[in-house]
Amino acid sequence: MEKQPLLKATNLSVGYRSGQKEKCVAGPLSVEMCEGQLICLLGPNGAGKSTLIRTLSGLQHALSGAVMIEGESITKLKPAQIARKLSLVLTDSVKSGNLDVFSLISLGRYPYSGWLGGLSENDKNIIQWAVESTHTEKFLDRKVGQLSDGECQKVMLARALAQDTPLIILDEPTAHLDLPSRIELMRLLHQLAKKTKKGILISTHELDLALQVADEIWLLKKDGSLESGSPESLVLNGTFESAFDKAGVLFDKTTGTFNIHQNTGKTITLLGNGAAAFWTKRALLRHGYTITESASAEIVAEVILSEKSLEWRLTINEDTFVSHTIDGFLSRLKTL
Repeated sequence: MEKQPLLKATNLSVGYRSGQKEKCVAGPLSVEMCEGQLICLLGPNGAGKSTLIRTLSGLQHALSGAVMIEGESITKLKPAQIARKLSLVLTDSVKSGNLDVFSLISLGRYPYSGWLGGLSENDKNIIQWAVESTHTEKFLDRKVGQLSDGECQKVMLARALAQDTPLIILDEPTAHLDLPSRIELMRLLHQLAKKTKKGILISTHELDLALQVADEIWLLKKDGSLESGSPESLVLNGTFESAFDKAGVLFDKTTGTFNIHQNTGKTITLLGNGAAAFWTKRALLRHGYTITESASAEIVAEVILSEKSLEWRLTINEDTFVSHTIDGFLSRLKTL
């Protein structure tokens, strides 16, 4: 028997009400999430990602449509019931600077113990699991105000895990983090979804990381519509490319990256495979070349890897130049 989705939105329109007026930001859209899935919500600024996150988590009402959590309408659930089904991590900085890390993580058990309730042995075991899962053991005794941004995000994720809900929603969890911390956090979320079978939804601007870790992408477009699918399908059918289309910024399907460099109209044939050919292509794009695999271009570049050496061979008409370093190869190109 097919399991019901953890989260399901049907004909959902999100936005704001002011008196009798409504402003629809996105929708109508229909999506669903199943257990063990890591889903990344992507889209350009102003598309309505945060509004959608707040609506799916019950922080604001939908303009129309329905949100179901484990088969129950979110509008019929009391806050205490939602807190046992869904844990939420927002981008807002933690204001409890004098609270120690262990106490903050322990607040995740509030839906079960209440403000004055003590921690049972089961509560303590779940908190310990949350701490170990997020690798926050080494700063349990520190004050929250003493943590770095990356450490604070881990602690907030630990609190969400201590809440032990089937669904976790995070709004921009990598905001303000350096690159190693962003990679570490996204990898951790990917691993948690697989190990715990929880459904994890992330709103993020980390396009390259999302393409690597997401089981599914929800791509919210400027017009308020939403496309969903595996990262690979959205890249190959052009949906991903069109959603972020801007003048001078092109998405390269072959590498999964954005090309930010201005094309100068120069064309070069590039032959070769492997890491050296990949980075040669990146260098050529940076220098404004259009790259083709046909032999029609006047300039042909070959990256040749043998057992003993690596060389770059540059042929211009019938003249050939050979370099054993990419810097020498690029220096020769600059003279053309």
